[in-house]
Amino acid sequence: MIPSCPATLFRLPLRRLLPGGTEDGAGSSEAPRHDAAEDAAASPARLLVVEDDWFIGMEIESVAQGAHYEVVEIVTTAEEAVEAALAHRPELVLMDIRLAGARDGVDAALEIRRRAGIACLFVSAHGDAAVRARAEAARPAGWLAKPFSDSQLLGAIRDALATRRSQP
Repeated sequence: MIPSCPATLFRLPLRRLLPGGTEDGAGSSEAPRHDAAEDAAASPARLLVVEDDWFIGMEIESVAQGAHYEVVEIVTTAEEAVEAALAHRPELVLMDIRLAGARDGVDAALEIRRRAGIACLFVSAHGDAAVRARAEAARPAGWLAKPFSDSQLLGAIRDALATRRSQP
């Protein structure tokens, strides 16, 4: 009799043969051994993107993922940014200044820094002196002016992460 679900035919443990005819144990119940420090170093940095322009948010996500960063979420308001930062605990928040809703990115960055200790990289076309002075209280990880190239975005992310990781 043939099983009703063809997928059941393929539920066999997988084993690979190594040179010399030995098996590597893939599919066995024994968990592979990993060094936690190596796993942490190899895991991609987790980024939160806060951007009210859907196309720009998607472009940032695409470029970041292409460079092996993990984008945990894209949000459009200050309230969503705070919620997402507290829920996901990313290493870095890429924050636009002008957002949908009543609050702006500076407000969100201040609250995220205060409540979660996470720095923001401001990614905005709005970086006049008054905005920058107000944003300094959030101790930003950096500033990236729009428009920007892929290499400028990745360089700013890399620099912001390096600065964050070097701080105690």
